[in-house]
Amino acid sequence: MTKKKALLLDLVREKPVHLTAEQIFLLAKERSPGISMATVYNNLGALSHEGLIRRVHIDGQADRYDRTVEPHEHFICDECGEIRDIFFHGFTEELAKRLGERISSYELNVRGVCAACQRS
Repeated sequence: MTKKKALLLDLVREKPVHLTAEQIFLLAKERSPGISMATVYNNLGALSHEGLIRRVHIDGQADRYDRTVEPHEHFICDECGEIRDIFFHGFTEELAKRLGERISSYELNVRGVCAACQRS
C-alpha cells in the first residue's frame, strides 16, 4: 500500500464521522502538502473497492466515507445533517428470506430529525 493510500485510510479510520472526499483532502494536505484531489479520489475509490472503507451515497449530497465496513444502515438528520451508523441485526437475512433472493449488498438510509434537534 502506498504512503498516500495508507494516510487516507488512517484519516477515515481516525474520525468517528462520515467525511466527504473534500474534507479528507483538506486533512490529508495538513500531513502531505503535495497530495492532489485526484489522488484522494482515486485512492478512496480503491480503498472502497478493496473493502477497507465504505462509500456512502446520499441523494443530493457529496458521497461520504465510513470507517465501519460491516453491514449497517445510516440515520441522516434532516435538520443538522448528522449521519450516524445504525445497526439492524439480522436485517440482511430477513430481507433475503422475504425476497427469496441472495443479497450481496444494500444501502439503507433512514431520514428524520435526531434527538438533539428535537430538543432544540
